[in-house]
Amino acid sequence: MQYQSLNFIRSLSKDALSELYFAVILKSLALSLVGVFIPIYMYKELNFSIDGIIYFFLLWSVFFAVLTPLVAKLSSRFGLKHMIVVSVPFDILFLGLLVLLKNHDINYVYLAIAYAISGAFFWTGFNIKFAKVSDKSNRGRELGSLYSLLILSGIVGPFVGGLILTYLGFTVLFYVFSTLLIVSAIPLLMTPDDHEKTRFSFKDIFHKTYFKDTLIFVGLGARIMTVTLFWPLFIYTILKGYISIGILVTGSSLLIALFSLYVGKLADTKKRKSLLKFGALIHSLFWAIRWIASSFYQIFIVELVSGLSFVLADIPFSSMFYDKMNRRNKAEYVIFREFGFSIGKIVVLLAVLFTGTLVVGFFVASLGSLAYLAFKAR
Repeated sequence: MQYQSLNFIRSLSKDALSELYFAVILKSLALSLVGVFIPIYMYKELNFSIDGIIYFFLLWSVFFAVLTPLVAKLSSRFGLKHMIVVSVPFDILFLGLLVLLKNHDINYVYLAIAYAISGAFFWTGFNIKFAKVSDKSNRGRELGSLYSLLILSGIVGPFVGGLILTYLGFTVLFYVFSTLLIVSAIPLLMTPDDHEKTRFSFKDIFHKTYFKDTLIFVGLGARIMTVTLFWPLFIYTILKGYISIGILVTGSSLLIALFSLYVGKLADTKKRKSLLKFGALIHSLFWAIRWIASSFYQIFIVELVSGLSFVLADIPFSSMFYDKMNRRNKAEYVIFREFGFSIGKIVVLLAVLFTGTLVVGFFVASLGSLAYLAFKAR
């Protein structure tokens, strides 16, 4: 069995795209065990106030924006896959500190820094590498397969994570999480790395080449933060339990995963802009009405339709994004993307902080989702 496992890992290393798939899928599985529960754990187990959680994610967003240009420069020296590998210990450090925070007085600034470093290293390395190794003519299918695998890998995660949290606690979840992340990095260490030269200046954000796209990324960043933080908290106020939340996310994910394969095929045709527009409009609408949901089944329907419409918009968008990225300095374009995302996250966090209601975040995410409509591949 050990030799079979080693041969499997070696076979992955022969295909750069397979290496990336393996790394991001296991990372997704690990994060799905804890991701939806992190804000809930902070709220329920650590007794953070909503404002306290918002301040944590504000710090994280600021650190992420500042770190991304530095990480991109490091990738040109040390290699893209090494950036992905380096993210692993910081993911483990973040969750370890989160576990220790329950019984020890630890400043959550350290958690925000560790979380930001892990994200900056992983997504900078992954996005540049994926743009380099994916096939333009089949990128929609490759993205559809990736989205489907990511969702499938996360189907059992929320349910299993909810069970572990309920019956065994966050410490056991930490060990499972850490093991998956370590295994995900192994194939990346077995083959040579490549490098991407970085050219970057913040003043270029206002250049016409980047300014419009940066604004689009701001809108999408607001959506990302809302689905990461405010939606799980809203669900918890209604369902009041880890297991029911896990069942909810797991149940909707299977249909969304299958749908991703279909959308991926369509995204390689001339229909991808029409798919994006339709998906963005439906997704925006369902963000605007989420606050009406007040039962398990209503939340399930909202989660399902929102997930399907997100895939419909985001796979064509990502396909166009990587096309555009390949015509520019890849590292620079990733920096502008992550910087825009971070600004959008900060905007929605401040909106909820100042108004004192989670629902405001849903309306900001609804507007932010319309940013898909403005993106062009040229």
